[in-house]
Amino acid sequence: MSGMTIREGLLATIHGKEADRIPFQIRTSYLPHGEVERECRNKGMGINYALQCMHTFMPHVRVITSTTMTTKRREIKTTFETPVGKVSQIRREAKPFGGRFNGIGGHLIEYPVKKLEDWEVVKFMAEDTQYEPYYERFDYFKRLIGEEGVIFTFVGYHSPYTKLLIEWAGVPRLYIDHYRHPEKVEPVLEALARNQEKQFPIAANSPADIIKYGDHIDEGFISPSAFEKYILPIHNKFARMAHSKGKITAIHCDGRLNALKHLIGELEHDIIHAVTPPPVGNLPIKEALDLWENKIIWINYEYHFMGPKALKKHLLNLLRSIIPGYRVVIDASTERWVPPACLRMFANIMSKATLPLTERKLRRIERSV
Repeated sequence: MSGMTIREGLLATIHGKEADRIPFQIRTSYLPHGEVERECRNKGMGINYALQCMHTFMPHVRVITSTTMTTKRREIKTTFETPVGKVSQIRREAKPFGGRFNGIGGHLIEYPVKKLEDWEVVKFMAEDTQYEPYYERFDYFKRLIGEEGVIFTFVGYHSPYTKLLIEWAGVPRLYIDHYRHPEKVEPVLEALARNQEKQFPIAANSPADIIKYGDHIDEGFISPSAFEKYILPIHNKFARMAHSKGKITAIHCDGRLNALKHLIGELEHDIIHAVTPPPVGNLPIKEALDLWENKIIWINYEYHFMGPKALKKHLLNLLRSIIPGYRVVIDASTERWVPPACLRMFANIMSKATLPLTERKLRRIERSV
């Protein structure tokens, strides 16, 4: 086992210091509890909790939900009634009693914005949203996690542009309306940006170890010009505020990043979170490390669908590509539940990845697992 505790090694890494091994983590909600959990955590796998640091509410919006369930799926309809009109969305949860364990999550099949008039409704929702600090749980979870890991919190879940893409409009509607009717869409983006700034001091003053500001960045949905105009300024504004409080900040970039890599380098966050190696992602981790010299790369290791044998080969090749192995954290998954057999192989390899990595060490690991 490591001379450092799990928490010490992770904090050393994210603060730009040297740990004695590559930190490897998993979010508690994606961890298969039981025998494999004990085995992997005894090998040094850390855990992280994601806690909200604020309550969010819309005092002048009535929210109504209804659920339709079958043996194959569950659909949740949410209606937002405002003084200027109403909108609704439908979220489908696949396999309600087993989807989480198959790595299948829910998704919106109907977005709130369906016609031009709906932009005025969501603008009202953006302006009406209010926040109150909610720090009470942090002390409890810090005692609970102890030296086993760290605690994240969030500024919202998406910044304004990605909120429209992922939560309120969807890709086709946003693109078409933004091009044809910018006078409808731009006021919503501006209202969201003004409103989200109210979250900044609440998050910056929270007791979390890391503050993450969204954002599910992917070049397939966010062009370089959109990133430069809508993502970069608001993220850097938050990062500066949080840094003035001595906090570590991150942005969630789990998609394809090659076309955005130089702009991502202009972000003032400390951590680029959930970077997914090829072939699911398209930016090699070694290239990201070379480009973003002052940043920590938190890797989303999204390859458990391969099965343990192929995972072993892929993970060892990834480790070879980043020798000597500094400035990275490897997460078993930032996105979904991990099958036990794959988690066991992941932990067996990562538990032996002491720093600095060398080819000789990796050959020894390869023979031992």
